[in-house]
Amino acid sequence: MHGRKHWATRQPGTFRGAIWVESGEIDGLRPKWSRGYGRWVRDILVRTKGPFLFRNVLIPADALNQQRPARHDEVKRLGDRPTVIRLKTDDAFTKVAAGEGDATLLLGLYHQPSNPDARHPGAPTGT
Repeated sequence: MHGRKHWATRQPGTFRGAIWVESGEIDGLRPKWSRGYGRWVRDILVRTKGPFLFRNVLIPADALNQQRPARHDEVKRLGDRPTVIRLKTDDAFTKVAAGEGDATLLLGLYHQPSNPDARHPGAPTGT
């Protein structure tokens, strides 16, 4: 298991977080918070499920509907000030949370840096 965790955490743009399917269905995910790792590859959130990290779930995002600080006791084990985003997929809405230090990675291509040359590793290059 330690080899798999090392691989999962060393992928470019990886963040530790949690995901919850708010409405609709996404194959491989449940309607409750579950922890693991995530990373963006263009507009697809690649979710590596914990605790054993054997399976990836691909979540194609159509839109980011919300970004906000997590409410008290909304999601656990992500530090004192986690960030929550709400993504729209085909027929579902999901919430994804990450710790304060991973907020930029959590936003992926939806992050609008103040410096246009500072790009997220998973963002499209525009070429």
